[in-house]
Amino acid sequence: MTNLSKNLPTSQTIRVWNSTTDMCHWVGVTCSRANSSVVTSLSLSGFGLSSTNSSVSKFFDLLCLLRDLKSLDLSQNSLTAIPISFFSECSGLSGLESLNLSYNGLTGPLPSFSGFGALQSLDISHNFFHGAVDSGLEKLTGLKLLNLSFNSFNSTIPARVGGATAPSLEVLVLSSNSFHGEIPERIFDYEKLTLLDLSQNNLTGPIPDGIGRLSRLKVLVLSSNHLSGRIPTNLTTIKTLSRFAANQNNFNGSIPRGITTYVSALDLSYNGLTGEIPPDLLSPRNLKFVDLTGNHLQGPIPGSWSQRLYRLRLGNNNLNGSIPSTVGKLSNLTYLELNDNVLGGEISSGLGNCRNLMLLDLSSNRLQGNLTKELGYLAQLVVLKLQHNNIGGGIPDELLLKFRNLSNLDLSQNLLTGVMPPAISNLKKLSVLNLQSNSLYGSIPASIGSLENLMELQLGNNKLSGTVPRMPTSLRMTLNLRGNLFNGLIPSYLGDLSQLEILDLSSNKFSGEVPTSLATIQSLIELNLSDNQLSGVLPNFPKFVKVVTTGNKDLIISNSSSNTNPSSHTIPVKRKQISDVPVMIVAFVGGFIVSVSAGSVIQKCLNRGKSNRQNARRHADRPFPVNPIEHWQYGR
Repeated sequence: MTNLSKNLPTSQTIRVWNSTTDMCHWVGVTCSRANSSVVTSLSLSGFGLSSTNSSVSKFFDLLCLLRDLKSLDLSQNSLTAIPISFFSECSGLSGLESLNLSYNGLTGPLPSFSGFGALQSLDISHNFFHGAVDSGLEKLTGLKLLNLSFNSFNSTIPARVGGATAPSLEVLVLSSNSFHGEIPERIFDYEKLTLLDLSQNNLTGPIPDGIGRLSRLKVLVLSSNHLSGRIPTNLTTIKTLSRFAANQNNFNGSIPRGITTYVSALDLSYNGLTGEIPPDLLSPRNLKFVDLTGNHLQGPIPGSWSQRLYRLRLGNNNLNGSIPSTVGKLSNLTYLELNDNVLGGEISSGLGNCRNLMLLDLSSNRLQGNLTKELGYLAQLVVLKLQHNNIGGGIPDELLLKFRNLSNLDLSQNLLTGVMPPAISNLKKLSVLNLQSNSLYGSIPASIGSLENLMELQLGNNKLSGTVPRMPTSLRMTLNLRGNLFNGLIPSYLGDLSQLEILDLSSNKFSGEVPTSLATIQSLIELNLSDNQLSGVLPNFPKFVKVVTTGNKDLIISNSSSNTNPSSHTIPVKRKQISDVPVMIVAFVGGFIVSVSAGSVIQKCLNRGKSNRQNARRHADRPFPVNPIEHWQYGR
């Protein structure tokens, strides 16, 4: 160990390994309890090991002398190559049981691990290995855990990943590669499998019927492939299955009845599933998460629920009927998406009982009636989206008094009337407010200027009038006031919105000159002044600013205003979509996403040129945990 310390290709050991003469107290070193001088485990994760160091070859030679070593962790370093002799001639490590090389920059074909016949756990994820997975693993007869994810393997999935005649494999992770072809039937001979992750590849064909043989399976992840056919009914017989994810594939047909009898997390989103939601789908008592977004499901939403359900996504289907009143019994519900269906009736007042809701999206349906004040009881709500419905009446003050965490409020394209309630100023965390395309009248409350986190304000196509009050200087995306009844001068203090990108004042009754202060907004890229009663000389705007002035017959445009559009033009109401940051926050609720930063090596993995589909979904998971089932339980 002293020689290993001297040849460790990193300066970090000077600090962490030379602080004491007792090597068993060195960071990352574990010794046998029976003999304190025998090193059994070595964890050099994140030690800064680099293949560019000239001593790296000697370092691996010395590792081979640790004959009692059972566990070796070299993850999260900058190793781009490991000497071939380490894999083929390292007889001293023949008893090694766990090897972790993840989160490095290792390249080339899969090396032969024939010298490590005792391996039970092998993790080479988040590297750049390519080619086929063939003979390199055939000697690993006792392998229990194999993680090859986030590499560039581009062959078919091997029917055998070890040479055992009595397979002991329990965890198999092949995700985020370029494996193609069909899922081999023989892979289900590994009847001890508890976790199988084949997601984010190019697999085709159906799920083989042999899947039913995996009687110990707890987690099955097949997401983001090109799999087709029907969901096998024999999945309903696996009593241990707790998570099944097959989203973003081409599955069709109906959802098998009983699919959630044992499952606690089900994701079949973005497929071609048809028919009605089975009446028993949402009722099993262990069910916590269901995502059926983006299918062709129709019929009503079942009214029988699991009390443990805390995430339900049924958007982008053809579901009809009303929202079941029994939804109010879901006290643990935090995330509810029923958007883009044909749901009718009124918004159930029972939703007010779902006190843990953080996201509620009922947009793009046929909901009617008035805004129920009971929604105001949802004090934890971060995102409320009710746009594209037929909701009428006014906006009740009671709806706005307890929304202390609300960040995104969208009530646009409804039939709302009345005035904008001054209570809107209670929403101190509001970043997006969209009330456009209603029939709101009166003036904008002056208190709106106190919303210090507001980034986007959409009030277009209403009947608002009076003068425009001071706006919060936090506005940075869009201020849309088009299609109202505002009159008088354009306030010069709009020029204080130094971060604003889009300003739309079109189709109002503004008169007088255009304030020169608008030309000083450095971030402005689009300005729509069309169809008003403006006069005087238009100020000179920077050439990158798109200015629309049509419909102002008394407005003089100088020759230097070459960026001005004299023809009729409508500035897009929302040129740049603000990402629903709250949605991302909610997505972390309950451990749905587990990710940590692992340095620049991970970033290289993220940017290495895989398909857009894979890059859009991949993220940096920490190295394979002690209990990988927990890590995969509700989705990575």
